[in-house]
Amino acid sequence: MSTSRIDSIRYSSSPARKKPQAGDERFLKGRQVTQIRQQRMHTYAGGGMAGLVSNGRPLWELVDKGSECDRTSEAWKAKRAAEWGVHDAD
Repeated sequence: MSTSRIDSIRYSSSPARKKPQAGDERFLKGRQVTQIRQQRMHTYAGGGMAGLVSNGRPLWELVDKGSECDRTSEAWKAKRAAEWGVHDAD
């Protein structure tokens, strides 16, 4: 009759690492700027956009928050409106 033997037991007291996701922010002390994580996008000639993926997983980029590359910022929305000739109906 064979019995199973436990060779070692490992304990971890640190919390589980948070999975990165869209909208996560980090602060760069050297440049004094906050960056935001967003999916990389490809822009088509007709004005359409598509998210880039690799092996079925999204590709991510960190961009300066509030810049023209930050798709949550007003600067990005204004730039796209100027390119596409779209005006907000107030």
